Formats: sequence, structure tokens, C-alpha cells
Amino acid sequence: MDDGSRQQRRHPLVQLVVFACVGGAFNVLYAGLYLLLRQVWEAQPANAVALVLSTLAGTWGHRRISFGVRDPAHAVRHQALGLALLGFSLAVTAGSLALLEALVDEPSQTAEAAVLVAANLGCGLVRFVTFRVAMLPRDVRRRRAAAA
Repeated sequence: MDDGSRQQRRHPLVQLVVFACVGGAFNVLYAGLYLLLRQVWEAQPANAVALVLSTLAGTWGHRRISFGVRDPAHAVRHQALGLALLGFSLAVTAGSLALLEALVDEPSQTAEAAVLVAANLGCGLVRFVTFRVAMLPRDVRRRRAAAA
């Protein structure tokens, strides 16, 4: 059994932990990009650009590390799914920023980053379930459902 097959057949809880670790690394990338871009842009455009760049990198990381997908056959489809989920994440994070700005007069960039990272963690759970369904072969999902 190759490494990719082992990763695809991991228990869902183990897969979630791996996904969270990989996602955590890309959340750090996201926060760093956001803070860097925030020095020259307003919060919303800095958030959007940081999200796009970290989403593209994160989808690649989850394909390879979390789900063991190395075959390039579905890479474009998976990246498109990642970008669709980005739309969801952008709506959630933009709403989170708007709520923070409504509740706090002139919030600090650290507060903005904390709110955005928390919002992205919630979006990460949605991303896990969606990617897991999209990236795991049907036969693996069927065997797991039958064994449960």
C-alpha cells in the first residue's frame, strides 16, 4: 500500500487531526499575509487577497498531506472546489470583520486578525467535510459506511 492510499484510508478522526494541523499551518500563513497586507491596504481587501493566496496553497496542502491525493487528474476540480469554499469563507470573514467594526471603535489589527483566524477555524470544519467527500474515493467511503 503506498503512502497516498494509507492517508486516504485513515480513520476520520485521525484525518481530522491531520487536516487541523495542516489547516493550522495555512491559518498562520493567512494571518501573516493579512498582517503584511494590512500595513498598506484596508482590512477588507487585505483579507480577500490573504484568503485567496492561502486558499490556493492550503488546497494543495490538504490534497497531498491530509487526503493523500497525488494524482493530478482532479487537481483543477479540487482547486475550483477550494475557491468555491473561499467564497463561503470570504462571506464569513467579511461578516466577522463588519461585526467587529460595528462593535468596537477602531479595532486594533491584532483584534482583526484574531477575529479572522477564529472565523477561518469555523470555515475549516466546513472545508474538511467538503474536501473529505470530494477527495476520498467512493469505494473508501462506502466501505467505511458499511463498517459503521
